[in-house]
Amino acid sequence: MKKLFGIFFLITGLITIFEFRDDFINVFYWFGSLEAITASMEHAGIWGPIVLFILFVLQVFLAFIPGQALMIACGYLYGFWGGFVISWVSLVVGGEIAYLLARHYGRPFAEKWIAPSVLERWNKAAAGQGIIFFALSLVMPLVPNDAMCYVAGLGTIRRIHFSIANALGRGMACVITSAAGAFGGSISWQGWVILVGIFVITGIAWHFGRQNKSHLLIA
Repeated sequence: MKKLFGIFFLITGLITIFEFRDDFINVFYWFGSLEAITASMEHAGIWGPIVLFILFVLQVFLAFIPGQALMIACGYLYGFWGGFVISWVSLVVGGEIAYLLARHYGRPFAEKWIAPSVLERWNKAAAGQGIIFFALSLVMPLVPNDAMCYVAGLGTIRRIHFSIANALGRGMACVITSAAGAFGGSISWQGWVILVGIFVITGIAWHFGRQNKSHLLIA
């Protein structure tokens, strides 16, 4: 019976996607276009920050929502500080929700949103790690930032330690993207050197953090 229900919902889903394929294509185009996002948020007026807050929280669960594009759009629309606050608060809240749900419902819940192979790989990398490791994992490129919230929830890191890491990591990421959105082409070469330097220092700290476990690295 369960298999029949599964087949029925699969067929229904495929038919729905086919019937509304143009709408789905437009949605993916919207998420992939910084210009489309900014235009929509400008049109939303005072509701723009609320819409962005919801999208930021959802992108922790829905991988097709590009968090970086939304973060840059925040800086462009609301300036550096406005964009930073909106994106930082939203991402911290989303990360806390993912952590708590993964901690409460366990791996079966996490695997609904994150590929099992990704969870397995990063569970091993995060074993015994703490604040610095998770803070850097939430800002480092090539690391599945949102997935690390689920990894933390499945691991041994304490709630308070993850909350600190979440605030720090998301904060570093939001500083960079908000600056890119707010200042864009007006950033001087010295500014770009500073931003690149942040990434280099973060990378060095990431490598150090994986090799050494101090009281800040332990869960």
